[in-house]
Amino acid sequence: MPRPRGGIIVVLVLASLTLTGNPGAQPKPQEPPTPASIWRQPRGASTSPADAAVPLETNDPRFQAYFSKVREQIKATWIYPSVAGERGIQGEVVVEFRIAKDGRLESAYVRRSSGAAILDDYSLRAVQTAAPFPPVPDDVAHETLVIASTFRYVLPGGSPRTK
Repeated sequence: MPRPRGGIIVVLVLASLTLTGNPGAQPKPQEPPTPASIWRQPRGASTSPADAAVPLETNDPRFQAYFSKVREQIKATWIYPSVAGERGIQGEVVVEFRIAKDGRLESAYVRRSSGAAILDDYSLRAVQTAAPFPPVPDDVAHETLVIASTFRYVLPGGSPRTK
């Protein structure tokens, strides 16, 4: 596992998973860039893919296998920006994205900003770079699947906050 630069230890949380990241790493380039986002659905809201985004961290068994693959692809491209880590910038970004039946990323946008453009940009870029995703199984969605997730950027000893 790469070591963080400058003695900064970075903890990233995606859909209730904790990772140790490298704040000096750079995301893989994507061609062409597609607008993307990840967000968390409010508790108690509908989880039907037809009318609302499904939280990436849902406990609904019909989504578990597919969402696990999506989470892993996003985690593989998601990093804590070195500039943000060095400046102590923390925060939480909510992104919503749409996956077509064939796995293409149709759209993505920041639904709720962290207040720090760099964190918002890196969250969006992680989703864009992770695409394409596996084709969406019929038991998960009959058409486009709308997913919501939360990216949390937390430094050791700190709670998510934005500078």
